[in-house]
Amino acid sequence: MWAVFIFILGIFGIFLINLFGVITTTNQQDYTLIKNSVEAAMNDSIDYASYKSGFYLCVDNENLEHDSDGRIVFNSKKDYHLVLNRPNILEDVSNCNFLEGEIKLNEDVFVESFLRRFANNINNNKSYEVTIAEVIEYPPKVSVRIDTYNTYGSSGSTTQEFDMGDFNIRNQIDAIFEEKS
Repeated sequence: MWAVFIFILGIFGIFLINLFGVITTTNQQDYTLIKNSVEAAMNDSIDYASYKSGFYLCVDNENLEHDSDGRIVFNSKKDYHLVLNRPNILEDVSNCNFLEGEIKLNEDVFVESFLRRFANNINNNKSYEVTIAEVIEYPPKVSVRIDTYNTYGSSGSTTQEFDMGDFNIRNQIDAIFEEKS
């Protein structure tokens, strides 16, 4: 009687260890992949032309707060817009600051580079939902969220000995680009 109980308890223990091992390994692999992909995509999307020639940072909202150093604090992307070094004659740059030697990201290049790098390294037995929540060009900041869905049962693979159950894992990274001074 006790032998059967201990045997069933052992089988249940092995199942739990395997389940949490798969979840933990999946989470760690996904997080490392997201972190490395975001970092590399941010490096790929640096706009070197704007870094060398400069660009204008134009404030659209006059009622913005200032921090203790006197710098303007932007609350959203709608508070400002960026103008390249050669502004259009029709565009008023009187309410703009010219910035030279400042890093600015190219949003389209970031999205393309991140998705390419992430797609090249994903695990084929899982489904991923990628959400690029925010890409701020200046100052460089990105927010990326990845939802991972287990698809063991629906893939039709006969190599899986038993179903681990459905589990979803969410990883989110908010990254800023810092430069060494």
